[in-house]
Amino acid sequence: MERKTLEKLLIAETAIIWDSLCEIYPKLCNFNPPTIKLCGRLWRTAGMCHQDDRIVKIGYKFFLHSDNYCKQMVSQILPHEIIHQADFDLFGDSELICGHGQKWREIMVKYGLKPDFYHTMEISRK
Repeated sequence: MERKTLEKLLIAETAIIWDSLCEIYPKLCNFNPPTIKLCGRLWRTAGMCHQDDRIVKIGYKFFLHSDNYCKQMVSQILPHEIIHQADFDLFGDSELICGHGQKWREIMVKYGLKPDFYHTMEISRK
């Protein structure tokens, strides 16, 4: 998938995810969804949320690996990272350094995902 097309898809998916989270947590309507940026440097971490800056970086290389990885990135990694932003907006800093605290886990479950901390996708550093 072309990078520009992928960016548009991720922006659209982010809006859908954020709207769903706003239905679950109306207080989130006071916040804009985070900005999504594709990052070619991520190769172990599939995504990361910079909560203070409201930026979610998504590993571009994972999308190049396989269709299955593309699906995982959109259905699991993107919401996982967006929920980090929602957790911050709703409750402030997580009680855990890695951001996978109790409130984050609760949001993940209410959104309909398993609160997994890590993914199992592997790509080379190239």
